[in-house]
Amino acid sequence: MTRENPVSKRADALDALRGIAVLAMVFSGIIPFGGALPSWMYHAQVPPPEHIFNPDVPGLTWVDWVFPIFLFSMGAAIPLAQSRRHEKGWEWWRIVPSILWRGVSLLAFAVFLQHLRPNILDPALGDLRWWLALSGFLILGLAFGRFPKWVPEIVQKGINVAGWLMGILLLSQLQYPDGTGFSPTRNDIILVVLANVAVVGALVWWLTRRSVAWRLGVMAWVLALLFSYSEPGWVKQVFSMSPLPSLLNFAYWKYLLVVLPGTIVGDGVLRWMKSSQPVPPAEDVVETLQVKPREEGATEWRGWEYGAIALLGITISLILLVGLQARWVWQTTVVTAILGTVLLRLVRSPVDATERLLATCGRWGVYWILLGLALEPYEGGIKKDPATLSYLFVTVGMSALLLAALFVVSDVFCQTWAFGLFVATGRNPLVGYVGYANLLLPILMLTGWRETIEDFTMSPRRGVVRAAVYTLIVALLASGMTRLRWFWKS
Repeated sequence: MTRENPVSKRADALDALRGIAVLAMVFSGIIPFGGALPSWMYHAQVPPPEHIFNPDVPGLTWVDWVFPIFLFSMGAAIPLAQSRRHEKGWEWWRIVPSILWRGVSLLAFAVFLQHLRPNILDPALGDLRWWLALSGFLILGLAFGRFPKWVPEIVQKGINVAGWLMGILLLSQLQYPDGTGFSPTRNDIILVVLANVAVVGALVWWLTRRSVAWRLGVMAWVLALLFSYSEPGWVKQVFSMSPLPSLLNFAYWKYLLVVLPGTIVGDGVLRWMKSSQPVPPAEDVVETLQVKPREEGATEWRGWEYGAIALLGITISLILLVGLQARWVWQTTVVTAILGTVLLRLVRSPVDATERLLATCGRWGVYWILLGLALEPYEGGIKKDPATLSYLFVTVGMSALLLAALFVVSDVFCQTWAFGLFVATGRNPLVGYVGYANLLLPILMLTGWRETIEDFTMSPRRGVVRAAVYTLIVALLASGMTRLRWFWKS
């Protein structure tokens, strides 16, 4: 017996990947700082114990990988979202404004959120600071909320408009420690980068949706413009012109080198979702763990091969994190090349939709990683900030391999329960991103629980456990809102 892949099937593995990125951001931001934890628990360029940013320090930690995972998952989701509009009969004159509006909406979210971050608000406000942070969570949920289908459309629109009006009124009244009020320069840089590349990435995908070669050509143009942008000349003059440099900045386009490869994998996910070819259920895979000989020519992969693909994807990523952080560069390159060759051998001759998707993830993942390793000596070694080409290509390849591993677990072995909280968070990522600073932390402060908890978790190891528990609470919050069908959409 086999099961069919319905056209409406969700890519749980892609949701899980996005959820992993969001929750890893939360966790990395609240772990204890100091000299007791190892350097790989922080950004490579902000090492303990001082945690002073040093742009000359090369290396790669799991914390450095988190942002590219989110960029990659966003890129992979672009074909899914845009194809739905195309299937509904949307013409370009409707699609392009919708893409631009999404960028504007995400920029507005970034600006409003930063204005109501507790660490940005004036400490002199006392407890009012925490109430304002809580109100920010509510207002964002109203302004950007998408509610269950039983809520009439006109009511949803009314709630959104009310949220926007409440936000505008609140921001017009606030003053900050530097004596200023509202300013677009006060924004969440991560969301600003996402807004910039989301718009350009979606437009590029739409124009090149029928040709991966053209998309790779666009990446070459992006590279050329980035090289020229660093030197005096017409490129710098033209692309430095911006009505709002803090929000619209060509320098952010370098992250298209993560997003556009993500769209290539996203094309594979889209083909997989639309395919009606049978996918082996868990019991069939278990049977093939025995000795199922290949017939002459291409045949279905065996269960142990699926497991090996997932294991190799995770192993290669771990080797890169350890080796590049320890600066065993050539050794890491050799081992990665060998394991990558084995992985490429495993994903040969795909037959069904799932195998073709895993082959897409595996082949492109290995390609981008090896390209990034070839560029590792350039720009002083792999670095997150400013992002080197090696960093961008290595991390996008690692993200593709991690996605392949998640697909094996969820859609081959049918074990989605293993990362259910990640899936739920990935479906409501903005809630997860905002949940700690603007909901959980204010509640802990207003109730006095934070001081009590921190007194009990003073040691670094207990501090890590505390951060893990807080992250779990945020995941449960995002999961609960997902179950209630209260989605935050930009």
